[in-house]
Amino acid sequence: MKCIQMKLSIVRLDHSIAEIKTTSPEIEIESLSRAVFEYLSCKSAIGDPVTSSWNPFSRQKASCNCLKEMLIKSIMRYFKAHDQWTAFSSLLLKSIAFHRHIDPNVPIDVAETTLPIIDLPRTKFNRPFLPQTLAEKTSTRVADEEVEESRESVMNVSHQFPYVCMIQKQGSDHTHASSTQLQYDMIGCDLVIFEARLNKYSPTITAFLESFVGCFTTSEWQAISNDARSLPRSDDSLLKEFFLRWAMKEAYTKALGVGLNIDFDSFETRLIGHDVESKDIEGVWTPHDGIWESITADIQQNNPNGQVEHQFSFVGRVNRTRDPNSDAVEKGREGEYWVFSFVPLVEEEVVEDSLQPEETASSGCICICKGPFNEEADAATSSDSKQHHITIENLSLLDLIQLHGMKSTDIDVMRQKK
Repeated sequence: MKCIQMKLSIVRLDHSIAEIKTTSPEIEIESLSRAVFEYLSCKSAIGDPVTSSWNPFSRQKASCNCLKEMLIKSIMRYFKAHDQWTAFSSLLLKSIAFHRHIDPNVPIDVAETTLPIIDLPRTKFNRPFLPQTLAEKTSTRVADEEVEESRESVMNVSHQFPYVCMIQKQGSDHTHASSTQLQYDMIGCDLVIFEARLNKYSPTITAFLESFVGCFTTSEWQAISNDARSLPRSDDSLLKEFFLRWAMKEAYTKALGVGLNIDFDSFETRLIGHDVESKDIEGVWTPHDGIWESITADIQQNNPNGQVEHQFSFVGRVNRTRDPNSDAVEKGREGEYWVFSFVPLVEEEVVEDSLQPEETASSGCICICKGPFNEEADAATSSDSKQHHITIENLSLLDLIQLHGMKSTDIDVMRQKK
């Protein structure tokens, strides 16, 4: 039996870019990515389809150069610099996920070893995934065989500037599954920033929200909006509830592996004990405080001094309302239970005459969806944050580079060679 571990990696990009430009003021994203790729080399995660004798540490110069140029194009195809930095950070996070897939004990300081930048394979829905290792496979891989996704290590990435995050699940033993083990294959995450994108077509918070009505079921929208059956909400409360409900739905579809390739109003998410009682899962939606209000109340009651990372989990159930118009219908069955975990993104500011930063208002939140569970009791056990704690690591972009074995001093050396 293997223990299931969950790790959430969070990168704050605006701070990371400022850190890099402190020592290298003139550096741009293209020159940085070229320096990193040249120093570390680039490799595909798929390897040799005939022998499966892939060595991630061997340097095949010809294929490496072609892959390097392809990866640089995948970064520079974005018009905005923020999106380019985001794409670069996302690539490094996914590469680290692969190396942790091979060796879960990859340390934060890899001074003696350089790890190549790994390009992951993708599904038909363009979702990157970790391929099976030889230890997971039951037979030798042959040419033209479809690359199979690992069931022992599953990852998912989400981003919205200035944050990039990745959730990775490692360690399950499906060959010796028992009733005491909480097995689940799917995991997805979505990161949202509590900021409305107002424009001439949606000049107010209300107008912005109403443009998304068609993405929610009637009951879900009731939980968000100020209708006759809901508790009155401020604009700030409406906005937070909308983004959290959206994050739940997208984290679920990303766990299924289809993301936005499914109609969001074709399924309904409900939190047991919050939206409905456990024995009344099919009952009428009743007025309640929002998800964020519940999280805030829990912080004030159980963690008033901010001594531990905030994370809050709810058992949820997903019901289909109509044909989802997607291949995902065969992956998500009616009436399955899922666990939705929320990790607030808390702003920090340094107070004058103090070495310790103080927390201010949260700027956003990460929602993690894992499952499915056939029984509510199994989902409830898996939602217990004390027994199934998500390890949270806050990384900088330099940390991601150093995790691959490249020091910050090496960046300028490589740039000067160009």
